[in-house]
Parts: sequence; structure tokens; C-alpha cells
Amino acid sequence: MKNINPHICHVTVGHNPTDDRIFYKECSSLARKYSRISLVAPKREEVTTKNNVSFVLYQEKSFFKNLGIAYRTAKALNADLYHIHEFELLPYFLWLKFRYGKTIIYDAHETIYYYFMEFTRRPKYLIWPIAVLAQAIEWICSAFVDQVITVTPWVAEGFKPFNHRLDLIYNYPLLTHFETGAVQKSNFPLVLYPGQISPARNIELMVESMKYVREKIPYAKLLLMGITTPWFKQTLDEIIQKNSLQDQIEIRPPVPYQEIPRLMKSAHVGLASMAPNESFKRSIQIKPFEYMYCKVPVIAAKVPSTILFVKNHQAGIVLEEISAQSLAAAIITILSNAEMAASMGEKGHEAVKEKYNWQEMETKLYQIYEEVLHR
Repeated sequence: MKNINPHICHVTVGHNPTDDRIFYKECSSLARKYSRISLVAPKREEVTTKNNVSFVLYQEKSFFKNLGIAYRTAKALNADLYHIHEFELLPYFLWLKFRYGKTIIYDAHETIYYYFMEFTRRPKYLIWPIAVLAQAIEWICSAFVDQVITVTPWVAEGFKPFNHRLDLIYNYPLLTHFETGAVQKSNFPLVLYPGQISPARNIELMVESMKYVREKIPYAKLLLMGITTPWFKQTLDEIIQKNSLQDQIEIRPPVPYQEIPRLMKSAHVGLASMAPNESFKRSIQIKPFEYMYCKVPVIAAKVPSTILFVKNHQAGIVLEEISAQSLAAAIITILSNAEMAASMGEKGHEAVKEKYNWQEMETKLYQIYEEVLHR
């Protein structure tokens, strides 16, 4: 497809319109190079145009109806290239490719099998057949798209037998987003976790750790900020009440994207997920990079990415074994040693500033698009 002014359309059914990776990074970067960028997404925000990206939002219904609505909405735009972000959309958009000659890029954000198996409350024997089927659909369909983009080398391994047109776009932080100027640290020792509040991330362990932290640093506080479910919020509240941690722990809803940098810079310790499961072993969390750029020491579970980025750059503490006691010990170590904490913060900041940032990935994204558009 050779088009000097291509219409590019990103499509998602599972992410918010202003998702960090999809909108603020990929779409906004593409809009600086190409003049026609559309984003089809569920109507979870009121936005029409931003950063020269046109939003085409649809009202959400049931899961399968959303797939059809997203497909029809995107098809009506008659774009030249469709960049899709969920495996469930692959069969729909392969029809656009073979019937109408459209170019398709598939962006794989995780290993589907482990996502199904590890992020559910249902019995594993019920989920296993669904997980296997979902993974088979993704890998087989990926053989027919024009380009596969993955977020980590571990996710990429699964696609290599099916499509040689495979590239990595790491979800590194957008540095300009974190250039807020000077921000005062909290006037009490603040341990921060902003993200999904769910059992799969061992949030209960974070809460329980504060009863041990309190013994050494009584004024330290843990702030959990993110989306959760009523039943899990109740579970956490029960742990807090049982251990009399009301003064040590606060749970808040998520803040707008623009407020995250100031929040992170005010923290003394940043927590990543405490679950070294198979899904996280194949993924790279964005939070450690954001903490690092904000000069906040990181505490994380031991998985390949945290060894590579946090431990190897001495930007925090990677836990060999996960328990409330080991997490508490790491928190106490950092909060009790200001010189060490400052060194961790500086080393992490320099690593992200020099290597692990979106500017590097933006260049790679442009190269991929130029190649795909001129095949």
C-alpha cells in the first residue's frame, strides 16, 4: 500500500479512549507524522479530538456486541490501515484485509493464555479450555496480519512460528508527561501503589506488610490508588480493621492521567506488582519505569523485567521471596536510609532518561509504519 496521506485507525474494545500506550504514546506519536489518525474505542470519556487524533467512540453493550460495534464503526471509516489491540478483534479485521484489501497491524499486550488463567476467580478447570482456545485463535490469526507488534521479548516468542513480521515496541514512559518541575515530597513517609487493585497483584500482601512497617516507622503510610471491585475492597477493609491499620493505609479511586506525575514524585517508595506469576514473568510493567524517572526507589517481585531494569540498575529492591515480612523489610530499609534511597532514585532516573523512554520507541514505531505502508 503506497499512500502519501494514509488514514490510520486504531481500534480497542478493552481500553479507555485515552489509554496511556494506545492514545498518549502510539496515536499521539503517529499524529505528529501522519495527518489522519482515528481512534475507535468504548465511550468511557467525553472526548472528540485531542493531540490531532480523532476519537470515534461507541456506547458499550455486551462483550460480543461490542466486538461487532467496534468492527462496524471502524469499517465505516474506510481507513487504509487498522491497528488493533485485542485478539478478539482479529477474525473481524482479517475479513477487512481479505475482502477489502486493508492493512492490519496487531498489537499484542500480553500472553493470552496466562492472562485468562491468572486473572480470574473462576475454577481453573473451567477456564483452561477457554484459555487454550483463545491462545490458538490469537496465534493462528496473527499469521495473516501484515505486522505483529508485541510489548516484550517473552510475549514475542509465542508469535515467532506464525509471523516473521514481528517487532517490539516497549511500553516505556513518555518523559514529557513527567516534566512537572519541582514537587515536594510528602511530609510523612509515603509508600505508593497506583494501579489495578486486584488479588492477582497481591495487594493483600501490601496491606499486611504495613503492620510490620508500623513497628519501625509508625508514621509511614501506604496509598493504594486504582480501580477495584466492591468484594475485594471489602476484603482489604477487613484486613485493615483486623490489624488496626486505618491510620497507615488509604485506598482511593484512580486520579486523572495528568495528575500521576506529581503524585509519584511526592512518594518515598514505589511498589510494583508483588505477584511473580507466569503472566508478569512475560510482561514489563510500566510503573517501575515511571517511579525510576521520578527518582522514587522501586520495590518489586523478582521477574525477568525487574531484574533487568530495576536490580541491574540498582534502582530499588527486587524481592527474592514474597511475603508481608519481606516486603516490610524492604520498605523499612529504604525509608531508614535516605542516602541509599537518593542513590537508587538517581540511578533509576538516569537509566530511564538515557535508554528506557518513549522517544526511543517512537522512532521504532515510525520505522515500522513506513515499512508496512510501503510494502
